[in-house]
Amino acid sequence: MNLVIDIGNTAVKVYLFKNNEIIKREVLSENALIHYLKLIAIDDIRNIICSSVTKSYKDQLSNIFKNSNYYDFSDNNLKIPFTNNYETKKSLGQDRIGLISSAVLKFQDQNSLVIDMGTCITYDFIDSQNIYHGGAISPGIRMRYSSFSNYTSNLPLLKYQDITKIIGANTEESLHIGVNNGIVGEINQYINSLKKSHSKFNVIITGGDSIFLLNKIKNAIFADQDFLAFGLNYIIKLNEGE
Repeated sequence: MNLVIDIGNTAVKVYLFKNNEIIKREVLSENALIHYLKLIAIDDIRNIICSSVTKSYKDQLSNIFKNSNYYDFSDNNLKIPFTNNYETKKSLGQDRIGLISSAVLKFQDQNSLVIDMGTCITYDFIDSQNIYHGGAISPGIRMRYSSFSNYTSNLPLLKYQDITKIIGANTEESLHIGVNNGIVGEINQYINSLKKSHSKFNVIITGGDSIFLLNKIKNAIFADQDFLAFGLNYIIKLNEGE
């Protein structure tokens, strides 16, 4: 079995893969991760990979799973399924590498734009030759809402609310309209701009906040919440036995 760990800014997802299928999935806090891993430490776990946007867990994982193979993103020999043309290769997030890898796995030999709706919104473009060109990063939904109260004196902290109006009749409606239309407009503009250089590509939307965009982005493929995990498991497959 393969142990795949996705540590984001707000939650941790832990997966067990067997024969390329998810057989167990848990969502927990980062504080509970090590305790949980000790509970599931079994000899059947042959390979481990961890994508983390916070800190490295290499030493802790190696101590818990002493007989398992640990695949480390800091290893220059780690194989990934695409050519990385990012100018600052070392700064490309582990989560973004996993997402791009998943796009290669699920949409082989196709141009793809992966949009991940998390704490930040990330845009990543890979072409049909499996060459990664880069993308963009912008504030996510919660970050946009929190900025109102963090950087102004009188605006409230709100939670996401879908809204179809275009003119807000009060401050709360105005904030909701600003966040909703700002994100949808940004994504559509990015897609339209990319079409000027690439006439055909998949638009894959994933991440915890992607549900808020359903029916708002034309012709988009809404991937499930495990899209990143399949990419990480694919990286294990590429390196297994090396």
